[in-house]
Amino acid sequence: MKIILAVNNLGYIGLNGKLPWESPEDLSHFKKLTLGKTLIVGRSTFEKMPKLKGRSVVVVGKGYNTLEEALSKNPDWCIGGSGLVQSVCHLCSELHLSFINDDTIGDTGAPDFENFKGHVFRYKFNAV
Repeated sequence: MKIILAVNNLGYIGLNGKLPWESPEDLSHFKKLTLGKTLIVGRSTFEKMPKLKGRSVVVVGKGYNTLEEALSKNPDWCIGGSGLVQSVCHLCSELHLSFINDDTIGDTGAPDFENFKGHVFRYKFNAV
């Protein structure tokens, strides 16, 4: 399994359950990597995100799947939120981290990847 996240200049990944910025380039990149794949996502992130056509989404949280149930579906990507990413980080072989040139103050910071053992891919995109 792999992790895919976008973080801005201030280290935020979310604001009110959504991305704090708009970046068509990053969204296109996300779509390219995840299309046709199985994704796991936390409940509160799922409930606020748009529908992701062409992908199978497995939701973790109250009223949905347990983490164990979700992992048994062999997901390709973990797409967030922060708590779920932190929970599965040790199981992941790759981290795809987009850095968004944006200074919006969010309410959800990026998880700590200091001890991540897998391969890290870094991308840079601008917000509009």
